[in-house]
Amino acid sequence: MSYLDIKQEDLWSYLDRSSSPVALYGTGDGADKIIKVLEDRGLGGRVQAVFASDGFVRDRSFRGFKVESFDDVRARLGDGMTVLVCFGSSRPEVLANIERISGICKTFIPDVPVCGETVFDAAFASENKDRLQHIYDLLEDDISRRCYENYINYKLTGRPDLLQNSETPDDEKALLGNVLSGTYFLDLGAYNGDTVKRYMELLPDPEGAVAVEPERHSYRKLETACEGYGGKVIPVHALISDHTGDGVMTSSHGRGSRSGSITGAGEGINKVKTVPVALETIDSLMEGKVPGFIKFDVEGAELEAVRGGIRTIEKHGPVLMVSCYHRSEDVFVLPEEILKIRSDYRMYIRRSRCIPGWDIAFWFVPKT
Repeated sequence: MSYLDIKQEDLWSYLDRSSSPVALYGTGDGADKIIKVLEDRGLGGRVQAVFASDGFVRDRSFRGFKVESFDDVRARLGDGMTVLVCFGSSRPEVLANIERISGICKTFIPDVPVCGETVFDAAFASENKDRLQHIYDLLEDDISRRCYENYINYKLTGRPDLLQNSETPDDEKALLGNVLSGTYFLDLGAYNGDTVKRYMELLPDPEGAVAVEPERHSYRKLETACEGYGGKVIPVHALISDHTGDGVMTSSHGRGSRSGSITGAGEGINKVKTVPVALETIDSLMEGKVPGFIKFDVEGAELEAVRGGIRTIEKHGPVLMVSCYHRSEDVFVLPEEILKIRSDYRMYIRRSRCIPGWDIAFWFVPKT
């Protein structure tokens, strides 16, 4: 058994023993979440400045701080300040700017959960170390083990170098080569149709696809995108769950819409409004169809989605791609749940380049 080396000091402990002033890079929901964690740990008073990227400074304030430029904050607080990055991006120029800042000041990219309030800190890692080790032991290849170890340690420390080291090659085409031709693709969290397009092109001769999106503005775009497939892709306006019926969700006009029926959903986010939505399950959507590939990216409802597809997964063993960044426990609870349904999956983990630790997913591939 190889050993998952988990560093035990977390970012919040480091900040507690550090005396340097803290500057937040970014405003909005991400900064709100990070401030809340700092306040919960008695560290709220450490924040001394807020800055934004050039071109986004303008004449505005955030949480009582004037939004400044990095250069202005640096001139005032000095190079000894600690920078906490508070937003998400995959744009190369943004990532390059963070790398530039980290070469000047101590810089961290805190991991705070998208859903729920459980922070992946040293206490959480210690409490669940055996479960984390077990998942690590089950990973199929060295790429997955390297990704998982770096990612777990990034979640603890917020270190940009560990986040970068968790990136993996883009080998989706190879993983999807295990999908049988003539089967269906089920896209859970289809947004505006971008992933429908990607995977319909990568999959080997799919019979068709079912694309599920609960947020009504995104669903309208999805409907338009699906028209180009001549009825081969069926759009469904619903929220995926572990049961069918009627539910509610918080709508944010895009990615990030969450179920209001899921415990902890929407905590710490700026809710726009609550709207009714139909609930569907994988089993209900795949009735009479043979799925070859299911993509899960459902904003924290992944566990419920898996439980609503037990019959389908057990019977057909489709390739699964399951996002695991929304909740702190996703990195062990989701694979545990899936492997209880079928123990004959080979398990991988892959992550694309972005900040913070998003765009990471487990892949479950049936043994042939």
